[in-house]
Amino acid sequence: MKKKNISLIYIFTSLLVLGLTISAYAAAQSDIPEVEITFPYIGNRVAIWIISEIHLLFGAFILGTPIFIVVCEYIGMRTKDMRYERLAKEVTKVTLLCYAFTVLFGGMFAMFLFALYPKLSAYLLIKFFPIAVVVYSILWVIESTLMYIYWYTWDTIGARRKGLHLTIGIAVNISGFLTMAAINSVASFMLTPPRPLEGATLWQLVNNATWIPLILHRLLGNICFGGFIAAMIAAYMSIMSKTEEDKAFYDWQGFVGTLIGMAFLLPIPIMGYIYSLEIYKYGAEIGVYQMSDRLSKFYAINGILTGLLFLGANYYIWLSMKRITGAERFRAIIKAGFIVVFISNLIWVIPRHFIATMILEAGMGYNSEAEMVAQAELPNHLAFLALMPAKNIAVTLIILVTLLNYILYWRALKTGKIVWGKIDAMADYVLIFQAFTVIWLMAFMGPVRELNRKFYHVYMHIKDYTPDAFSPTLAYSSVLTTIITWVFFGLLSLAIWLMLHKNISPQKSGSHGD
Repeated sequence: MKKKNISLIYIFTSLLVLGLTISAYAAAQSDIPEVEITFPYIGNRVAIWIISEIHLLFGAFILGTPIFIVVCEYIGMRTKDMRYERLAKEVTKVTLLCYAFTVLFGGMFAMFLFALYPKLSAYLLIKFFPIAVVVYSILWVIESTLMYIYWYTWDTIGARRKGLHLTIGIAVNISGFLTMAAINSVASFMLTPPRPLEGATLWQLVNNATWIPLILHRLLGNICFGGFIAAMIAAYMSIMSKTEEDKAFYDWQGFVGTLIGMAFLLPIPIMGYIYSLEIYKYGAEIGVYQMSDRLSKFYAINGILTGLLFLGANYYIWLSMKRITGAERFRAIIKAGFIVVFISNLIWVIPRHFIATMILEAGMGYNSEAEMVAQAELPNHLAFLALMPAKNIAVTLIILVTLLNYILYWRALKTGKIVWGKIDAMADYVLIFQAFTVIWLMAFMGPVRELNRKFYHVYMHIKDYTPDAFSPTLAYSSVLTTIITWVFFGLLSLAIWLMLHKNISPQKSGSHGD
């Protein structure tokens, strides 16, 4: 896709969103009667759910990748290792098109929200006008403009004045972080508005109970997300590569991306715990609802998907040993560690009850509560597996074994020689699997935060009186989330192909084919 076309999409959609926002604010201040609109077939909530999720997934990518892009460019400048320069440049190229996708779906999200939920939109715009309209719009324009400057000057300013080019990249990340912080103030406010709300200042609205924890949680998640996506880019390019040189480079990039993803995955549970703790402090009823009631099984799925990431990472390390001479003795240890991680994952996700509330209701297929308990509850001799001590031990083992395997990998490097590109072909598909899993995980956990509000748009202040004012079932949410995951995965794969397929070197005479 031509640079001109991408830029036009960005400019047009940005102006459209800004115009819609200002118009909505003006309408909110007037007495124009509200027109109720129902989105055909799927309903209002599902329409907002799909568009917002795709927008946020692209947003996570474009906020996370520029951080390690700049770091890689800096490392390349200091070490003169051109692999870092190439990695940074190619991932930036994909990120550029994803910027356009982010703006496009952001514009659609704004239009859908203003049309389908006008009262809520008006309320939030009036409350947060300086932040949600003025500050956010300015920051978004600054961030996006700097990103385009960063890319278009790579071969000019970047070639002659690398320090100046890096400064532009740092400015991209600062403006991106501030943009995320600005819009997170609105999102966190909807769940934890200040008490009392009447007479609260703008700063009190922004600096609500979960604003800072949400920012930090999303920051770590975005970098983790970007790392795994960078590894996915490498896997795609490795599969398409015609030369040994390209295969060696993308093998290296896949390892770097996975390393970044895992490094930032490890502290995310800790940050998630802090975020949940703040929710409990604000309202214990919200914490109980998400951890021990209707949403508790959502966290079981979270555990399964997170566990798959750890299993994939450990399997990838095992495969990586094949590219290191003399590392055969370490592979048996890693295989044993993989088994430990697998068993620990099972303990991590296993619940005490397999029905969220364990309340007998019509249509469940049980004749009595005793029969339900017998079939939907762990036996007493295994009940300890559902307690926090067992789960804390399991999580600790998962993290420690994964760290040990990476230590063994570095140990193998000291005793042997690495030959990039000689890894098992299965490694590329492991990287794609990990990227798909992290997309699925982020798409699944986003709604959980929103569903914490139960039947409120703004918790305890603006009630949802629409037919969608209920928590959807786990099955329904899983199906919808999976569809969203596949849509985003397909669009991202398309972006990778459009931006990078011409980067593949033609097959050299005498080299191996695909």
